[in-house]
Amino acid sequence: MYRSRFRLFVFAFVFVFVSLPLYAQQSAPAYKLTVRAEKDSAIYAKNEKVVFNVSLTEDGKLLAGKTLNYTITGDGSFKQTGEVTSGDKPAAIETSLPHAGFLRCAVSFEKVNGVGGAGVDPLEIKSNITEPADFDEFWNAQKAELAKLPMNPKLVPVPKDKFNIDNVEVFDIKVDCLGGMPVSGYLAKPVGAKPKSLPIWISYHGAGVRSSSIPAWTASKGVLALDINAHGIVNGESEQFYKDLTNGELKDYSKRDGNDREKVYFRGMFLRVFRSLQFMKPLPEWDGKIIVVTGSSQGGGQALVAAGGDADVTFCVSHVPAICYPLGSLEGNFDGCPGFLRGATKESADPDIVNTVPYFDAANFAKRIKAESVLTAGFVDFVCSATSVYVAYNNIKSKKVIFTMPEAGHSVPGEIRQQADKLMWDYIEANRVK
Repeated sequence: MYRSRFRLFVFAFVFVFVSLPLYAQQSAPAYKLTVRAEKDSAIYAKNEKVVFNVSLTEDGKLLAGKTLNYTITGDGSFKQTGEVTSGDKPAAIETSLPHAGFLRCAVSFEKVNGVGGAGVDPLEIKSNITEPADFDEFWNAQKAELAKLPMNPKLVPVPKDKFNIDNVEVFDIKVDCLGGMPVSGYLAKPVGAKPKSLPIWISYHGAGVRSSSIPAWTASKGVLALDINAHGIVNGESEQFYKDLTNGELKDYSKRDGNDREKVYFRGMFLRVFRSLQFMKPLPEWDGKIIVVTGSSQGGGQALVAAGGDADVTFCVSHVPAICYPLGSLEGNFDGCPGFLRGATKESADPDIVNTVPYFDAANFAKRIKAESVLTAGFVDFVCSATSVYVAYNNIKSKKVIFTMPEAGHSVPGEIRQQADKLMWDYIEANRVK
């Protein structure tokens, strides 16, 4: 009997001892900070009062009487700090900016943080960093040298069980290229397509190290579809294979040799972009009319380079593009990834990097775009700032549209992608060879 009671006592003690931290964890208040510009558009005029509304909630309910600390940073080295008290309705933080640019309002309470963004006359944002006088000369020479190199394409059929879409054939392709690595990707096309009947569609990859994707679904909609990886590496390998490359020979590739225009990593990447177009245009199925390029982040930057570097490109979709305005911090502004000199000043910056990077600024290629263009920008994007995207967007002189995302970071909500895709497919269908 006593043994039974002792066992019950031990069981109860263990249960309480184990459950207490779990209960404490479950019952800890769930705080959340929401920071939003008062205007739905989050776009204001110069010197207009910009209002950020801040809500602190605990388990979903507004929590009043708490001190919230905030820091507002903005283009032109703008900075404002202060504190507000949370209430039973959103607390207002007011500021303004006397010039075109973006603002970020970061708010903190204990260990909880929130951030909101706003644009000030973003269609007037521009870079004052001088474009190299020989920009076109440099790239024309690069492309001419590339054209002399035989493509030597290798197309290996991909088994149907890898994509499982009827009436489409897929090839793993390699095309020789300058810069040390080939173009490497998957080419998908409808089976039995007639000569001069199909638009070209090319997708470029964001940052990181991974295989190309198989664009079979896109090809099934009646296009020549090519997806190339960013590095010219082999496709279809194990996840560990790409992890090893990420931690090995491709570690921190984006800022590599930023002081030498012949060695900087993006030279090889951009040459593969141009080579992908050189490879696709001779295909007999191309209609000779439509070329669409697309990508996100680093891929979005490559899409701008493709459209600006090849006048045959007719439509460009560039989501939150990287490699735009990468020296923006030298002007006290929010720059674009990879931010070669992020945190530096004009006085402290390596002059060789300052002179090299503008050759590889996708915003400079944007000046040369003739294609219809669709861009997206997240107002709280800390990777590819909205400022850097607008520098590129404002450089485009052809027909264009930008989707603004006031609450988005470095991502594109599904509904925005769908709208951008609709514009792309509407363009293709309206101009398709009948």
